[in-house]
Amino acid sequence: MTTKNLHILCFGASITAGYSSYGAHYYPYASRLAARLADGLPTTKFGVDVDGAPGDTVLHGQYMNRMTAALCRAKVPYDWVIVQAGGNDLGWDRTPTDILEAIKKVWDLALGKGAKVLALTVTEHAEASKRNLERMRELNEMILGHEQSGFFVADVGKAIPYTGMPEQEKKRIWSDGLHLTKAGYELMGDVIADEIIRVAETLPSVLQGRMKL
Repeated sequence: MTTKNLHILCFGASITAGYSSYGAHYYPYASRLAARLADGLPTTKFGVDVDGAPGDTVLHGQYMNRMTAALCRAKVPYDWVIVQAGGNDLGWDRTPTDILEAIKKVWDLALGKGAKVLALTVTEHAEASKRNLERMRELNEMILGHEQSGFFVADVGKAIPYTGMPEQEKKRIWSDGLHLTKAGYELMGDVIADEIIRVAETLPSVLQGRMKL
């Protein structure tokens, strides 16, 4: 049986980096993702890189420059690029429409290099105002509604809610109301792995490697 090799980039801000306990610990979801993919897709060998910059924004930040650099320095071109973006921009009171337009440019950089993109929705902020929560939901709906060849979405915002989660579970999953605990990041890795495995089983061609340009 032939073993396939896939190279994955996990790209975003503090949540992608696995920021927890006010920076005392880092638990990137990529670790759990790699383990789950190895179990779920045993004939595929995965290389997973992490590029998470706490505090970075898509609008007026370094997302575009960082993505360009990550794609250029990769020794092996990425087959999948997982992107979470927009949460910090919402904190700076940017509009969902403006944020999405900026995120699309980041997605397009990866797609333009032949990678498939798995976009992640934005997770909640416990101290966000009602207005910002509404804007987060609006942005997530836009991300979920986006359609493009080679583009997929994992709704981590829905899978890992803050509002409505039982208090005991909240303590286990959430570190500070914005970032997650180790258990929370493992859950996030599970949600992302489930989506990649689902896509692979539904569309086996996605495991054939990079998109043809």
